[in-house]
This record gives sequence, structure tokens and C-alpha cells, in this order.
Amino acid sequence: MGIGRTNRSTVVAVVCVLLAGLLPAARPLVAAAQPDPLQPYRIGVDRGDPGDIWSTDSRGGDQRAVTRDGEPDETDPAYSPDGTRIAWTEFGGGEDPPRVRVANADGSAARYLGERRGLSQPTWSPDGTRIAVTDRDSISVLRASDGALLSTVPRPDHLRGQDSQPAWSPDGRTIAFSRTSQGQDTPLVTPRSVGASTSEGGSFSTSATLRTPAVPRLPEIVFLVDTTGSMGDALAVFKAEIPKVMDEILVRDPGARFGVASYKDTPDQGRRYELLLALTSPAEVKALLADPEQLKAEGGGDSAPEDWFNGLHRIARDLDLENQGRHRLFDTPGASRIVVLAGDASSKQTGDPCESDLDPPVCEWYWSLDEIKFDLAGGYPPTGQPRGIKLVAVPILGSGDGLDRQLQATELVRHTGGSMVTEGARPTEIANAIDRGIKSIPVTVTPVAHCDYGVSITFTPAEATVNGDTDVTFQETVRLDPQTGPGTRAVGDHRGCTVQFRFDGEDPTRPHEQTIRITEAAAGLPTVVVNGAAAPSPQGLPVAVTFSATATSVAGAPLTPSCDATSGALFPVGVTSVTCTADDGGRIGRAASIVAVFVPEDVAYQDIWLVDVTGPLVQTDLSVRFAGVCARGDENPDWSPDGRRLVYQHGNGLCTADVDGANTAVLVPDGSGARQPAWSPDGALIAFSAPSGEEGPRRIYAVPPSGGTPVELVSFGAQSARAPAFQRLPDLVVTGAVAPARIPFSGTTTARFRVSNTGFAPTDATVALAVPAGLRVDELVPTAGTCDALARTCALGRLAPGTGVEIRLTVTGVTAGAQVVRADAGPDAGPDVNPADNRAEVTITVDEEVTPPPTPGSLSMAVAVLPAESYVGGADVVLVFKLRNGSGTPMTGVRVVTSLPPPLVPPTAASPGCAADGTSCDIGVLQPLQVAEVRISLPAKAAVDTSAGGSALGTGPDADAADNTAVGKVLVRRPELAVEPLVGPTGFVPRVTGSGLPPGATVALAWSQGISATPGTMTVRDDGTVDTGFLVFENDLVGTRELVATPVTGPGFAAVRSNPFLVVQRTLQPPDFATRG
Repeated sequence: MGIGRTNRSTVVAVVCVLLAGLLPAARPLVAAAQPDPLQPYRIGVDRGDPGDIWSTDSRGGDQRAVTRDGEPDETDPAYSPDGTRIAWTEFGGGEDPPRVRVANADGSAARYLGERRGLSQPTWSPDGTRIAVTDRDSISVLRASDGALLSTVPRPDHLRGQDSQPAWSPDGRTIAFSRTSQGQDTPLVTPRSVGASTSEGGSFSTSATLRTPAVPRLPEIVFLVDTTGSMGDALAVFKAEIPKVMDEILVRDPGARFGVASYKDTPDQGRRYELLLALTSPAEVKALLADPEQLKAEGGGDSAPEDWFNGLHRIARDLDLENQGRHRLFDTPGASRIVVLAGDASSKQTGDPCESDLDPPVCEWYWSLDEIKFDLAGGYPPTGQPRGIKLVAVPILGSGDGLDRQLQATELVRHTGGSMVTEGARPTEIANAIDRGIKSIPVTVTPVAHCDYGVSITFTPAEATVNGDTDVTFQETVRLDPQTGPGTRAVGDHRGCTVQFRFDGEDPTRPHEQTIRITEAAAGLPTVVVNGAAAPSPQGLPVAVTFSATATSVAGAPLTPSCDATSGALFPVGVTSVTCTADDGGRIGRAASIVAVFVPEDVAYQDIWLVDVTGPLVQTDLSVRFAGVCARGDENPDWSPDGRRLVYQHGNGLCTADVDGANTAVLVPDGSGARQPAWSPDGALIAFSAPSGEEGPRRIYAVPPSGGTPVELVSFGAQSARAPAFQRLPDLVVTGAVAPARIPFSGTTTARFRVSNTGFAPTDATVALAVPAGLRVDELVPTAGTCDALARTCALGRLAPGTGVEIRLTVTGVTAGAQVVRADAGPDAGPDVNPADNRAEVTITVDEEVTPPPTPGSLSMAVAVLPAESYVGGADVVLVFKLRNGSGTPMTGVRVVTSLPPPLVPPTAASPGCAADGTSCDIGVLQPLQVAEVRISLPAKAAVDTSAGGSALGTGPDADAADNTAVGKVLVRRPELAVEPLVGPTGFVPRVTGSGLPPGATVALAWSQGISATPGTMTVRDDGTVDTGFLVFENDLVGTRELVATPVTGPGFAAVRSNPFLVVQRTLQPPDFATRG
């Protein structure tokens, strides 16, 4: 497709009828309640005519204008991968070429993509730094920041067509595009393509070799044959074999036409010249030759010469009175006019004696040589234009005096620029001789250069005259002239020339062209020239192709270039860009040209092509691999998010295919009017434009990639919607968990908030935490970014799609009761598409504080156990003894005598004054109403469910000794893990059960050897158990292994190992187990 607007036509009634059975009828924009939440994308479209760019949410609601100008016409919206920018095509109207604009996603800060014009159909690279566009009739890649031209996808020079509709693959390696071809010209000049780089004022040499055509362009050939009695054998061969000659000519130029005339001698009077068949098709000539009554050898005079001068005169001069008096023969403008003269005798001419047996004598009918020269080459009525008839003379070696005995044929051949079969031909060789004579017609070859400003070419020779079917070579000196005129030219700019070769001053039927592309290099760099190549591959297989490269230093010394491809290697069908470099003392010159391998078929097509843009530009025609009804006639490609499949427009329907061309499938049938498909970022649907009914506006519909009934997605009422594009948006989701959720007073726990970007675009995220006064913040740490514990905020940095950050908030309970912690997140770039899930809360219940009884006049004590539950290998168990002097006088010699669980001693830490074994702790003097605290930390090295405590002793008043003793429950659980059955084959999923684990915690499972599924995490139930399956991979190790559980979040514990599990080969059966050893 071209760069102009192509999708505005009204769909005809038949298309609408077909669509009516496929798409639902028009309905209100909000037809029914829609599910929540919204998908994290918006849909950009071209609305109305002339078009403006609008966007909607993922259900077609919340419609917003991006542009609202009416004029100019705007279409082809394309969003950057991060969703923050948009590009579109702007048609200025009239003869103004289109341009591409770039703006913020809401349409603000719009600017043109550089100064280039003729750009349309933008598509962004996955990194957002480049934009590929349709650049008039080619695909170019521009820098997104300033529109600088970075590269152009070369189209084969022999191809007549244009490229459009680029679509960049998700991995950035490939661009899919539509290539429309009106056919191809078999390359007839070597090299067909030349790529070079030189600095301003530099020059380089290359060459062009071509073969002149075996027959001139649009040949019109009249066979003028001697049919006197001496020509019997020659005429028989002529009639039998000249059809083959015509067929060969027809292959070279399908527009060829042929006629047949005969001549005899003067005495034959009415048969002296006969036009047997005017210029016509070979089929009619063959029918004439097959008639035994035609071209019979008879008659002739007594003298040696015949009268073929008269035949030439009649062929050149006879008029068709029934056709406005035009020439009977050779009346087609631009055709190559040829008379093939075959005979064995010279011609009568002015001055020859009259035939004595004629009454009256006819000497006045004889023509002079000069008259025949003028007849064949001169200009006279009715046109006044030079006749330009070339003579091919074929002397037949027979009983006559010889066709050129009087050098008449030689003179006429020289005068008309024809050819002579100088050696003559025996009667049996007449057809071959005629073929050689036609091919020997001299051709003057003239190169004509059409160059961009600042480029010039000199040809050596300036022109050449050689026979047909002959190679001719021109040496070319190309100069990049110093800039003298207006405008600017910079290093990296591209210039070029198209060299056309003309034959006898006319353009040949089959173009003979060479393309030379020049890149301006910096001063001092070597000049590099790459002579590309084009080769046919009838079977569509890779073929060996030879190309060449040369290089010279600034001083003109030859250099040896190196190329990223090997000359003579196999090249695939398609187009490969070959880049060659030359090093001149660290100064690197670089140039590129193309190697084209093509299937020689001159047919028009519209195909999807792929070009690899990461290395050498290798282009392949993907459509030729499509099968069934989805093959050829393809355009508007778009990629699936995973880059594995393409959706494309086929006719007026949609198809999908793998990126290697396999597994084609009809998505929307041809004839439905479906156009411009776009794959949603989540891969769940494909949007496209289609008419809403007979004479109805176009709307945006959606269909699953696997097929189904399309549903309406975006409607603007009576206005059409076209060219859907998806704007990727971030979608932050916050989740929270805490384990343990219940803590003793002064106990600690860790709340974990995970901030995940579940959308399709990156975003910078910040989180604000609300922590109640009943909790003391001990630590606030994120897995990425930074947090401010005092301000209770976290800056998490940029979250890519599918990633997240965990914030770990460690708190101590300082007030009893339910304490609610809240985390609030939002994207810095703007509102979140689903703000309801941007907040999470966790509730931490703090038990009442354990305090000594407030007994008046008494020493009292209480014991708190922190945490309430511990796990073997996890955090220490801390016994907190609190003592209170309820009397009004000091107590002296105060100490605590403890009773500790034997499996957990000795302590890992204790308050000052405590014995190393923790059996007693000296406090000393306890003042009136003073409260003292002693802490003893015990390692959670064994599972226990018991009590621990102690007694407070001292000297002084103690009204109630009973409250001097206190105990607390000590619970240390030992997590357990079991795998069943005990034996299983590779590829098996055994059952895994666990108990005694921290409720609400996250644990990770992994095999002790072999391959483990990742991440392998799961959440423990409220009762401390897990029950799941865990895969043994198909190609995993065999032998005995254990499953290991380790903590990820929540209270810690030592790694837990399961019972042994034996992995065996899948092919083993139970009887084999006995031998496993």
C-alpha cells in the first residue's frame, strides 16, 4: 500500500451482507454491565472523517480526544512501548506529503518527527528509541528523539513495487511489513546494485555489464523471400523451420509481430511482389506456412537478377487506402522495423536492360539503389517521419548470381543499420541464417544517468555499438561533488543514481538499469564500493551468489575490504544486505549493497515480508510459506505479544500464522471488511476495524486469537472508528500478609507488602504506609528502592511489567488490641487503571501486656514468653520476668530463681546479674513501686510444649508470697514434611504434606538433588499445614532424594527434610524395584 490514506472507502453492499452474518448489529455503547477490573491498556483509534485520534478504556468507555482539529486528517495511532508517548500520521491535504507526529500519550507537546516528509504508518521499537515508518515507498528507521534517519530497508532494485505498514517484533529483532509488487524485472545489468561510501569531493570506479537484446524492442519483422524456381529447397526449409525462429523471438519479446511477402522477377508481372500476410501474430504466419499452395518456387526471368528492389519499395511505400491512407506495413510508433531479405540473386535496378519478351517493356519499373535507401530510411508522406526500416540480408547459396553480387545488399545494410549474413547459407540453413542475421543487427547502447544533486557519473565509452546478443561493458567513474548550491549535506547522508541503458535511442522493452547508492563519509575515511548481485532461484532454494568489493585510501592506494558475508556462499531467497569495511590505519570506511535471490516470476503480489534488523539485513517473503486460503494478498501485519505469531489482513478478512509461516488459520473470513488488526498486550484478543452493517460506519471489533464470534469493542455512533492501537498501561497491585498475625505485648512481627506491576508498561512507584501508634516501627526495608522509616514512605523505583517489590515492616506491639497497618501505592506517571487494588491492609493483634500483680505491700512477679510460638531452628524463646515492689520500703537482695525447660538450656543470652546457666538472676535493691525486668533467651533447638517460670526472692515486707511465683507456656514446634508414595518415576508428581509450620508463612520447597520447580513457594494454612504436589521432572536424575522446606516469610525455622523418596526411570515396573540396591 502507498503512503496515502487507503482505508476510507465505503464498504459495498455485498461486503456488508457477508459481515452481517459475522458481526453483531449496531447497539448502544453500553449494552450490558461489564466485568471489573479494566484491562491495563487503552485503545487508540482514528475517529471520523477527516480523522482525529481518540482513545478509550479497554471496554470502549471513557472516550478521550488525543487530537481534536478536524483538519488535518490524522490516522495510524501507535503508542510507545511504555505507553507514555504516541505517534500518528498527519495528512496535510492537497499535494502535501504526509508527516509523522509524536506527542505525549494525551496528545500534548506534539511535534513532527524531524523534518522529513512523506512519512506514515509509524511503529515503535520495543526500547522506545526508534520508530519505523513507511517512507514514501520504502521502510525507514528513524531516531524517535529527533527523527534522524538511522537506516532504510532496501527493496530489491529489480522489483517494481513499494513497502509499507511496518510492525516491530516484541524482541526488537524483526520488522514485519507489507510489500506490494507490480512484478519484477529480471536483472539485466551486472552489478544491478552498487553501494559505496566516499567523502565529499571523493570518487570511485565501478562498472556495468549488460547483454544487448537478441532482437530489438517491439520487433515487427517482414520476411521477404525469393520464390522463383531456383529456391525450391530453401523455401521448404523456410516453411518448416521459421516457426521456431518466431517462437524464440516471441519469448524474448511477447509483443513481436510478423509478416510474409514474396518477390520474383519482372516477367512474373502480378507476382513480381506479393504481400502474403501483413504484420500479425505468429499463429497466423504458421497457418500460412502450413499451406502447400503458398510460397511455391516457380517463375523468374531469363536474366540472372531478380527484382527484390521492387519488393523493398512496396513494403516501405504501400498505403492502406481503407485505413485512412496509412502505411500498410510498419505503422506502429516505437516498434523496431525489420525486413529479412532471403534470396539467391541480385536485384534489377535502374539502368538495367529491359526484358525483351515483355510488351510493353517495363524498364521504368526498375528502382535505383538510392531510391531504395530513401524508401527504407527516409521520411515522406503520410507521416513525414523516418521509416527506420533495417534490412537483414541472407544470401542463399544457389544457382542465382548471388544476393550481394553487386554489393546492393551491403550498401542497404550499411545504410539502414541492419546486418548481413556474410558467409551466406545453403538452402538447408536458411532458418538458422535468418536467426543469426536478426541477432546480428547492430545496437547502439547509451547509458543515461539520473543522479541526485551533487552526484555525477562519467561513462567510458560514452556509448557503444555492438551486435545484438553481445556483452558490452561500461566503466563508470562516480563523483560526490563538493557542495556548491543551496541546502545542507552532512556525513551519513544518502545520495544515488539510477543508470538506464537505452538501445538505439529508445528504452528497451525490458528495463536495463543499475542503481548506485552513495553514503557520504567523513573526511579522511577510505572509499568502499560493494557491487551487489541478483540471482534467480527457480526452485526457491538458496543459491550461490558472487559479489565483489573494493576499497581505496584517501591517497588512492588499494585496500582489502572485509565483508559480513562471503562471496560465493549460499544465500536464501529474499534480500540480504552485505556490509563491507576497510581499515586505513584505524580509519574505518563502510559501505553496503544487497544480494537478492528471487524466484523468477513476473507476477503482481502483496505479501508479508520479514526483515532482521539486528545484523545483516536479511529479508524473507513470509507469505509464500502461508498455506490454503490465507496465502498471498496479505497486508497490515501485527505481532502477538510473545512474538510467536502474526495476525494479518488477507483480502477483506484476517488470518493468523506462526512467524515461520506454519499453522495458518482464518480468524475472520474474507469478505467481512475486516481490516487493520492489532493484537492486545495480554494476547487475549485481536482488535480490528469492520463495517457495522450496510452503509453503516466502521467500528472496532474484537475476536479471540483462537477464533470465535467478534464482539463490538469501540463505537462512536455515526462516526467511523479505524486503525486500533493499544496503549500499554501500568497496573499496580498491593497485597499484604503478616505472620504471625498475633503477638504478645512487646512481641515483634513482620508485615510484608508486595507492590506488583501487573500491567503492560513500566512505572515508578511510591508507597505510603500508615502505622498505628500501638505498633513501634523497628525496621522498614524494601527489596528494591529505598524507604524512610520516619516518614513511613518508600520510593521503589521503576517497576517493569510483571515485576514487584516487597516491603518488610518489622514492628513491636506496644498497645494491646487490633492494630491495622495500611500500604497505599500509586504510579508516579498518573492515575492507575484500577485504583481499588492499590491499597492493602493487615491486622496485627497485640495481646494484653503481662504485668506483675499490683499487690500492696508485696513483692510480685509475672512471666511473659516471646514469641508465643517458636519453631525448631528459628528465633530464640525469650522469657521476660517482671518484678514489682508493692511495699513502701526498699527491698534488698532481690533475685529471681528460674525453672527453665531442660531441652532449651543453656541460654544464649541473659540480663546482667544472671548466672550463665540462667538458673538465677540477681537484681539487688528494688525501690518502692519499682518494676524490674530480667530477660533470658533460650535457643529454639528442640520441640517442647511445657512451661517455664521462676520465683522472686528478697528481704523486706512481702504481704503475699503467693504472687512471688509465675510461669508461662513455652511452645516450640518442629515442622515436619512427608512425601508419598515413597517411590515414583520421572515425570511423576508425588504428594507433599507438612505440619507444624508457621501459620500464614511462605515456605519454599526444593529437592535435595536434581531439578526443582521454581519458585516452588506456597503459603502455610492457618492450622500450620501444607498439602500439595511437587513435580519430578521428566529428564531428571534418578535415585534417592529428599524434599527440603525453608522459610521465605514469617517466623524462621531450620530447613525441614522429608522422608527419602526414590526416583526411578519411567520404564521401570514394580518387580524391578527389588534390585535397586
